[in-house]
Amino acid sequence: MAGLEKRRLGRTNLQVSIVGFGGTWIAELTETEAVKVVRHAFELGINYFDTAKLDGDSEEKIGSALKDVREQCVIASKTGSRTKKESLEDFQSSLKRLKTDYLDIIQLHGVDDEKTLAKAMSEDGALQGCKEARREGLVNFIGVTGHKPRVLAKAAASGEFDTVLVPINVLTRQALEELLPAAKAHDVGVVAMKPLSAKTSNLITCLYQPSLSLISDEPELKRLLGESSGEQVNSALRYVLSQDVSVAIPGLRSINEVEVAAKIGQTYQGLTLLEQKRFSFELSAYCRDCGLCMPCPEGINIAAVLRFHDFYTVFGLKEWAKKLYSGLDVKADKCTGCGLCMPKCPFNLPIVARLKSGHSAFSSA
Repeated sequence: MAGLEKRRLGRTNLQVSIVGFGGTWIAELTETEAVKVVRHAFELGINYFDTAKLDGDSEEKIGSALKDVREQCVIASKTGSRTKKESLEDFQSSLKRLKTDYLDIIQLHGVDDEKTLAKAMSEDGALQGCKEARREGLVNFIGVTGHKPRVLAKAAASGEFDTVLVPINVLTRQALEELLPAAKAHDVGVVAMKPLSAKTSNLITCLYQPSLSLISDEPELKRLLGESSGEQVNSALRYVLSQDVSVAIPGLRSINEVEVAAKIGQTYQGLTLLEQKRFSFELSAYCRDCGLCMPCPEGINIAAVLRFHDFYTVFGLKEWAKKLYSGLDVKADKCTGCGLCMPKCPFNLPIVARLKSGHSAFSSA
């Protein structure tokens, strides 16, 4: 079988496998099991490994698995700190856990609003710590991660970041609109996380829980992605690879999952015409989940309701949307029509009308 295709990771000029290794879930494995899983991924051609200090002992396990092939791998870790001093401390501890004397990429983790971005980029912010580490030869490139593409687009345009890590999947397409064009314009490498899960504000609804082997049994999702778990994983990951990204990093935690993901990367040659048609949806006036409409004085999770509205009306996932909506503590019928949310929406969506129509649709038998 052919090896995994490699793509250029933006201006880093690193050549990375189109399917990478998300290291979150190996924290659940024993040291021996985790090392076998990570090493098998490397042996199958996966060369991009993403981890974080916050992912349990993921860094230690990846370090143990790859220490003798370090030069053949691209290792990216993260700092969730916002100050120069704390980020440097994070960085030093990550190097020790990963058993390496340098990182390929250090990423500012969870930059989800402009205030956080400004803090990180300030004179005493985490970015300065990353730059100092780079000057000392301890890291080669600096990236940024988050769930809000509009914020990450500003980060990409700043010229300070070499890579960006953002959720992209069949149901989470916000990054395609503004972030990916900005990243391309500034030659920033794009890494797609959560290729198999859909995030909705503070609610996370997974197509897998939490690994490749556990795909949703929702009938509507099966109609969209395929009947079997293998078909669903294949369809979902292929969609992400069809976008202007360098690498997609599903979370992997077993030999089987690694083999499934690697095979998709080895055989991928673009979407078929049937897949292109299946994944084509009209998204001209949808919620980008920016969260600027929040908070609601009545306690309604506006962003979640709007996303469920899109699942219902745009993607045709009507029963699934109803099920998700039923889990909200405060339903949209509590909306008083005050309209405070309306001027906050940068996309001028008819929020109040959608809250009302959404509640009506979600509550129908």
